Amino acid sequence: MAEKTDEAVALVEAMRTQDKRKNESIADWLGRQIVAGKIAMGGPVPKEMVFLAETGISRGAYREALRRLAGKGMLVTRTRSGTRVAPREKWSLLDPDVVRWSFESGAPPDWYIRALYEMRAMIEPPAAAFAAERRTEADLAAFRRALHDMRTCDMTESAWHNADASFHRAILTSSQNPVLGALEAGICAAVAHTTAFRYRDMPNPHTRNPVEEHAAVFARIEARDPAGARRLMTELVDTALLDSRGTTVFDLGLPTLKV
Repeated sequence: MAEKTDEAVALVEAMRTQDKRKNESIADWLGRQIVAGKIAMGGPVPKEMVFLAETGISRGAYREALRRLAGKGMLVTRTRSGTRVAPREKWSLLDPDVVRWSFESGAPPDWYIRALYEMRAMIEPPAAAFAAERRTEADLAAFRRALHDMRTCDMTESAWHNADASFHRAILTSSQNPVLGALEAGICAAVAHTTAFRYRDMPNPHTRNPVEEHAAVFARIEARDPAGARRLMTELVDTALLDSRGTTVFDLGLPTLKV
């Protein structure tokens, strides 16, 4: 009897996982359409019956995908006008999915890239200072693993970008600030996608590996030097848009879009 129960539980969990993936896939498609402007701000989402007829998905899966996007501030539902795309200023622009869709849908507008770096400049240097005061041996081990991977992977590989994000995640984690920890997913998504864009996806990708600048920040954190960690982290973020010639992504003729 217990064996049948276990099998039933496993079947239910498998069905839930399948439904979750289906919902995420629909939300991914809609999210990219919205970010790319193919469904304009203020415009309606595809009508439910038409969408179901064309895709063959269930009503529940479609509605769950809409709820997911509404939770990110991208959709708004009103009685008479139905479900429409919300103004961009209402979107959760640091949500990991919104960050990902913004970069997967082509070159993001320059204001968005700049805003992500400005956000990092406000958060990461103070977090590095806190990390220097509060880091544990486990935190130091996480930094060392990230630096090792950054040194041994090619910058065009996803593994390098994941290692870079891991380094910045370690800064937030070792700050021992639970509120910063709540921002971890969004900040790390911003780091991963802006870095991948800068070193792989720009028309003229940068080629210099910044691992030694990261290592210098780590050295100050390891030495329990808050002022030094803050200063070097500030320099790291401030120069993140620069290559060896001093040009930025905004000098490359990327499309501009006002918020």
